[in-house]
Amino acid sequence: MKRGFATVLCTAVTLFSLASQAAETNVVEVFACNFKAGKTMADLDAATKYYTAERSKIASPALQKLVSRVWTPNLGNVPYDFIWFNSGLTYKAWGEMRKAYDASPVGAAIQAKFDTMSTCARSGLYAQEVLFTNIEKKPFAEGPAVVESFLCELHDGQTIADSDAAIAAWKPTFEKAIASTGLSAYAARRIPIISGSGFDLSYLVAWDDAAAYADGNEAFRMDPDSAKSDALFAAAHRCESALFTSRMMVAAPN
Repeated sequence: MKRGFATVLCTAVTLFSLASQAAETNVVEVFACNFKAGKTMADLDAATKYYTAERSKIASPALQKLVSRVWTPNLGNVPYDFIWFNSGLTYKAWGEMRKAYDASPVGAAIQAKFDTMSTCARSGLYAQEVLFTNIEKKPFAEGPAVVESFLCELHDGQTIADSDAAIAAWKPTFEKAIASTGLSAYAARRIPIISGSGFDLSYLVAWDDAAAYADGNEAFRMDPDSAKSDALFAAAHRCESALFTSRMMVAAPN
């Protein structure tokens, strides 16, 4: 049975409160979008090119440092043509960026470019916690990547502590699998701050390509210790998964 909106909202606020105990909360801004009739990825690239050329005119240090990626569905039941992510922000920096962007006529012109080619049915802001990375540049390498995504609802009576227990069992096994294959990977947990998506938390694992995704997962599944974390994750929450191709749209400044 689906929980009511009030229950989901209370859970999300509680999870964010726990995640915010760190000195600064790293956040990700997300937009789930579909192309308007006749529009394609080429139109998104054109809007992005305009944005990168114009954003320096907006007086926002946080905006100038913003990193953006786009995910396009590969496998799974995904009702969107693309999902846009803005990262490289703290909670405070996000507020500064949004205030400057929304108040600027340049921001309005940029937004109009995106609005002419797409509609974004859902958007949100998420606290992000890095669970594992052996990649120097965050959120992950600047080139194309393949990303596993898991949107999860906590079972009744389960809390962030149960998610933590599953992660604690998963992490050493995952680290062994990565070490045995020599692959690069990045894993994170995201907790909704503002979201209309109806899930309590999500996970992602980014790989260099589909072959790395398959090899890394096979190495993890072959380890007998993986069964423990699988059981803990299943006991804590139910997750819907999908596979995406990810590419950099706006790179980090040099």
